[in-house]
Parts: sequence; C-alpha cells; structure tokens
Amino acid sequence: MKITIVKMKTKLNQLHFLSLLLLAYMPVLTIAQEQPTYLVGGTVHVGNGQVLSDAHLLMMDGKIVELSNRFDNQIKNANIIDVKGKHLYPGIIALNNIMGLNEIDAVRATRDYNEVGAFNPNVRSAIAYNTDSKILPTALFNGIVYTQAVPQGGQISGTSSLFYTKAWNWEDALVLEDDGVHLNYPDLSSANDANDRTSHSQKQLEAMMNFLHDAFQFCNVQNQTVFNLRFEAMRKVFVGKTNLYVHVNTAKGMLSALAVIKDKYPAVKLVFVGAEEAYQITNSLRLYQIPVVLTAIHRLPLHSFEAYDLPYQLASILQDSGIQVAIAQAGSWESRNVMFNAGTAVAFGMDKENALSCITLQAAKILSIDHRIGSLEKGKEATIVVSEGDILDMKSSKITAVYIRGEQVEINDVQQALNKKYRQKFKLKE
Repeated sequence: MKITIVKMKTKLNQLHFLSLLLLAYMPVLTIAQEQPTYLVGGTVHVGNGQVLSDAHLLMMDGKIVELSNRFDNQIKNANIIDVKGKHLYPGIIALNNIMGLNEIDAVRATRDYNEVGAFNPNVRSAIAYNTDSKILPTALFNGIVYTQAVPQGGQISGTSSLFYTKAWNWEDALVLEDDGVHLNYPDLSSANDANDRTSHSQKQLEAMMNFLHDAFQFCNVQNQTVFNLRFEAMRKVFVGKTNLYVHVNTAKGMLSALAVIKDKYPAVKLVFVGAEEAYQITNSLRLYQIPVVLTAIHRLPLHSFEAYDLPYQLASILQDSGIQVAIAQAGSWESRNVMFNAGTAVAFGMDKENALSCITLQAAKILSIDHRIGSLEKGKEATIVVSEGDILDMKSSKITAVYIRGEQVEINDVQQALNKKYRQKFKLKE
C-alpha cells in the first residue's frame, strides 16, 4: 500500500512539473493585428470635436498610421474594407463601474468589489477583473471597449484599473494599471452634521483626515523599518502620479474636500465623481482645475427647487463653465448604456461631438492616457467602433464592427445567441 502511494505521488509531481513547463512555453494570447487594414469611405468622428466625411483610415501594427481623404493604394497586402455610409468612432470608455467585478447581484460569490474595512487603498481591481463575465460582451456590443473597474465600500474603497472589455485574462485585458485611489467623502449635506463633532459624518471626516495624515508621513520617511501596505498604496497619489477620485455629490462636500485634501496636499490630482451639485461651485472647480465624472444623468433632481431637467443639462453647464467633464454610468450591467447618457446630454443642449468626447477623449485625459487612446488620430491605438447609425442614439445605433488594436473582434453576446435560438425554435423571421 505504501509503495502504491509513493508511486502515485511521483506521478503527480511529474504531471505538475510538465504542466508548469507547458505554461512557461505557452504563447500569450493577445489581440494583435496581423495585416494592414484600410477602412475606406466612412464618416470619422475623431473624438476631439472634428468630423471627417468620406475619410480613409489606415491601421497597421495596432496603430492608426493615416487618416485623410486620400486613398493610398500602394500599401501592400492591405485588407480594404468599404465603410461608406457608416460612422467610425473611438472605442467608448466607461468610467466608474463594476463590470468585471460583479456578475449576479443576488449571489455573493460573484460580487468581488467590496472588501471588509474602512481604509483599503491597497485593494486592487486589477487582479480581480473577470474577463469571462457575461456582462462584458453586452457592453462591447454597444461599442464600449474600455471599462474602469472600481472597488466599492468603506471610506477608501481601493485602487481602480482600466481594462479592455474583450480579452483572454486580466493581464491581457489591462490597459492602465492602478490609475487611482477611490475615496468616499463623508456626507456633509446637513448643517448639523457639519457642525456637530459627535455626528457620524464628522467622525468619518476626522478618521479620513487622520488616515491621510499618517499615510503622508509614512510616504515621506526615509529608510523605513516598518512596512504598511495601506499607506504604501497612497504613495503615488501624494506625488500626483495617479488620481484621487473623490466620490461626493454635494457642493459642501466638494468645498470641504478642496480644503481638507487639495490645500493640504497640493500635488494630489483630485477628480470629483458624482458631483450632482457641481453647478453651484463652478468658479472653485475652475480655479482648482478639478475634472468631474458625472455618474447619473438619468435621475431625478437632488432637490425640489432644482429644474426637472437639471441632471440632463449638468454636463453641458459644467463644460460651458470651462470644467473638464466625463460622462459615466455607475453599476455593472447598466453601465453598457453610458453612450445613451451622453445622447441625453445632446438632447438637452450639448453639442453632439462634445458629448462624444465626454465618453472618449475627456475620459482618457482624466486617466492621463489621451496620448494613447480616446480619439482617432495618427499614432494612437487603432481601437475603433463602426456603426450604421448615431452611436449616441439608442434608436439608430447599430454596431457592425469593433477593432481592438487594429484587429477585428467578435461582438456577439449571450443575448444575441438566445435571440437566434428562439427565432429558430419558433420559426420567426428576422
């Protein structure tokens, strides 16, 4: 009996060694462009406000190498695709959501976005992102190519990263690792909460200030003898290498954040997320050059005295006031509708190309990667969405192709599969 067990252990060890050897030599499965591709004759929405009609876009080695009205027929082995009558857009960027971190709301085991504890800047969405999520293909089907997976809960939730919505694993999906830390600012909307030192909000504010102070001191100590993972995760924030996303809705909370964080730690790059009362403090936001990420366009006004359509106009109001704005949609599956939030802003006064920029170039600028993505310009990543209609209009938008780094990817999802299945079963016509 002992001899049998020894032999089994030996075989298992051999199999383990062989599996590791195979993994070591296995090629990394990434999306890579195999041949030059010419998209000819389409209307190109650059993302920076420009629109080019009857334009020709050449993709090579995953980059945009030419965008003009002149067709170059000297490119060897080019895959020429006629997109006349169609619209070309930059890949949509969905900021501030939990796609890839959440699958089924009612099943705790599929929710991987909320950790225990109040201060968790060391929690990273990068290693938790699930590329096998059934939600991600539905987002890609709408033209969302990039998603910012954001941890939730506590006072400091964790560190977000930017991913592709289609990839083999989280390493391949990673576009920008650890782009910023997310802080949930205490609700100071009540005058009593702001003045009463014993209130829950005031206690949260003091705890947050103490944590930031201690973390700042830790990051400025030379030759540290004790390592603190939570404090260490704040190091890049304090020197302005990554963003500090402050989730706050009230004007009072935003002004408090400027005083408590920005004035004390000037190098910190603040981004206000939510910011439903941002229209009340446009001068301060412009003075401090604070970008704003609006996460709820389709909502009721915050106060009874506000106009019913204020949430729809807010992006336009802030942009007209000289404030950098991005449009997002919080949540998981509902985040796939972010482009229609931008469309609502258009219906209530915003220029259509400016609204597109709020979910492409402006989002990329907030992430500090606008030199790589966010617009269809020479030298940038060839990640392109082709649509038969207006991508911001729910009624006319019909995505026909998506290119990630120059390579066309499949955009079918489980909903299309079910549609096809039951049309065949009941013999329904298309």
